[in-house]
Amino acid sequence: EPPAVAFSLFRHILVTGLQGTTYILITMLEFCNIMVCIGLVAFAVATPAPPLPWFNPKLSTSERVAALVASMSLEEKVSQLVSGAPELPSQHVPAYMWRNNVLHGLVDNGVSTQFPQATGLAATWNISLLQEVGSVCATEQRAKHNIATGFDPSNASPMNYGLDLWGPNINMFRDSRWGRGQETYGEDPVLSGALGAAFISGLQNGSVPGYYKTIATAKHFDAYSLDRMPPRLSFDPTITPQDLMQYYLPAFADVVDAGVKSIMCSYNGINGYPMCMSPMIESVLRGDMHFDGYVVTDSGAVDFFVSEFKRFDNLTYAAAASLNAGVDLNSGSAFLHLANASAQGLVSEKRLTEAVSRVMQARIELGLFDPPELLGPYAKYNESDILSAEHRALALSAAEQSIVLLRNEPATGDASPLLPLRLSPNAVVSVVGPGANDTFRQMGNYYGCSFGTWGPVLANCSVSTPLDGVRAMVGDSRMRYTPGCDQESSDTSGFAQAVANAKNSDVVIAVMGLRNCEGGQGKGGANCESEGHDRTELGLPGVQQALLQRLLAVNPRVVLVLTNGGPVATTWASQHVPAIVDSWYSGIAGGEALANILFGVENKAPAGKLPFMVPMSAADLPPDTSMDLTAAPHGRTYRYFNTTVLYNFGFGLTYGDMVYSDASVAPSHMSVAEVADKGSIRVCCTVTNNGHFASADVVQVYASRITSATVDAGLYNVPRVQLLGFTRMPALTTASHQSVCIDATVAKLNLVGADGVLAAQPGQYTLHIGGTAPGAQGAYVSNTRQPLQVHFEITR
Repeated sequence: EPPAVAFSLFRHILVTGLQGTTYILITMLEFCNIMVCIGLVAFAVATPAPPLPWFNPKLSTSERVAALVASMSLEEKVSQLVSGAPELPSQHVPAYMWRNNVLHGLVDNGVSTQFPQATGLAATWNISLLQEVGSVCATEQRAKHNIATGFDPSNASPMNYGLDLWGPNINMFRDSRWGRGQETYGEDPVLSGALGAAFISGLQNGSVPGYYKTIATAKHFDAYSLDRMPPRLSFDPTITPQDLMQYYLPAFADVVDAGVKSIMCSYNGINGYPMCMSPMIESVLRGDMHFDGYVVTDSGAVDFFVSEFKRFDNLTYAAAASLNAGVDLNSGSAFLHLANASAQGLVSEKRLTEAVSRVMQARIELGLFDPPELLGPYAKYNESDILSAEHRALALSAAEQSIVLLRNEPATGDASPLLPLRLSPNAVVSVVGPGANDTFRQMGNYYGCSFGTWGPVLANCSVSTPLDGVRAMVGDSRMRYTPGCDQESSDTSGFAQAVANAKNSDVVIAVMGLRNCEGGQGKGGANCESEGHDRTELGLPGVQQALLQRLLAVNPRVVLVLTNGGPVATTWASQHVPAIVDSWYSGIAGGEALANILFGVENKAPAGKLPFMVPMSAADLPPDTSMDLTAAPHGRTYRYFNTTVLYNFGFGLTYGDMVYSDASVAPSHMSVAEVADKGSIRVCCTVTNNGHFASADVVQVYASRITSATVDAGLYNVPRVQLLGFTRMPALTTASHQSVCIDATVAKLNLVGADGVLAAQPGQYTLHIGGTAPGAQGAYVSNTRQPLQVHFEITR
């Protein structure tokens, strides 16, 4: 029988506190001898206290930020103003690393979708594509952040896995030798501003209202465009107000108008001030442009005030100067000296509070303090969202759209242009060149599919090289491959095999050009290009041209494929090789894209346009330290260059024959006041494909000011021609036509007057609309038409 237990009562009261919540647990156990049983009655009462205000999504962002910052000591505020922001235990705020890069894909954090390098993306001239690319990058970074933090927002966010992304680079590619020019969208502020704004929109704007998908950091404010060491880290040029306001600054104004949340200040100085302590941060960026986000330094920039610029003797004064100039966040540790600066009266706590408020606001607006259920899909992105089939397809499309056809003539003995290739079923293709099977070359500067800066490319990113693309098209039995030469040396021992292959092939595809530096800044060869290294020459490095000449001597049907980030002056090839395409550093799907274009698969045709001019040689350029756009011998960029170029800005052929007609502009005139009131014009035309191959095109609108000694008095550095607007149109089938209209903001024509103010200036303009810029398209280019012209006037 059960024990004769009439009644037993146990009551246990446990009172605990956990983040302001009190739990009272009362448990009763009752035994009875009527049956063998245990009855359990549990009664629990939970009385949750309100969460800490900065974790309360029901409050406004400003209320949450104010409460958090008010709870922080001066030392805690200072600790949050460096890139490696530590945990705030008292506030239950986890550590966060503000150092995460993006450029043409994610950077240094393993497998991810790698698109063509930025200049390649710029060559698409496709605004909607750049937005899609930005959105893919944001999705993949959210996924990596979720994985790295265990899908738990209370965990620390490590370097390369945070949700603030450093990119895009919207500096002007003003010198063709610049090693980081490949990271930009080219040499024109209108093109760069439009593409940069689109990429930022994709990074920041997602499907969850009230939260950024990620935060973009546009860089480098301002006029950063020299990586030669020295003077890279102490470069302090004089730049005129005209050049600053008409050329170096407009792209930043465009991305600020587009809502960019963060701006990075640059290493260089301008007019006597290192940019991360420049009065331009407050007067121009926050004043004129009305930027309301946070400003972050480039890595180590404050330290360089002391070590490179010799501006200060110690980091206390350097950090104070940067903070007081309007910088909010330091990539590095120099801002930890701000506590000492405050004790010495060099900075105010009010300014410290302003800076920490801006960075904490960003963390709240990213959803880093909120429960995952409020973040919808952002909190659910995972491994399946990284390098997905959909993302790879976009990388393929971007690579196809980026390809620029520079030359397409009949080979000796042929009647038709060499491209697209028309081969018999048994035709043999020879693939040659140092770029034919080099996965590292596909990546360019600031790349992913690796761990760590300049790390090896991961095999599971499945990078498609040109060799892979051609092999997939024709098969191993019909393909011959040998590199022929390396990138930069004078070794010609591989020539014999390459020439033998070419002699016994129906067509030769020679993949040559440039390569990103490898092994660290400034390493990897005299003619590589990357951060920390500028080129001195623009031609093909090493013996590549010599090999090309040998190949053409035995086989007239040669296609030269360029791999590059910056311009390559192929002066000899542009006179002798029948077909030349620029494929850039083309990302993970570059080889497949190249083969699709060369062979015209599914009517795919090139329609990319150059985002910069290609000079005949480096000898035509001013010194690299001259920022003057009109400097001798011939000025800078297509806007001012006054001598023959190898290829012009905006140039690119198609397989079709695109004819423009019926140009118009409305209105045909606009007053200065109307321009100031964000006035725009609509420029229209009809585009017809009179060719035998379906092709897309990029419709471009340029403006040339009709100079007048009377009207133009007091104006300085007026561009001879400048881009006003553009759109990439879809492919037109043969004999079809389409009406195209471009809405252009007339303020893009603003000039700095005698009063030093950037504003609309009365005057007459010729507007040019077509598939190219006006004027000669290149020293050896003959098969292009000039754009149509219409008249426009800005009146008083």
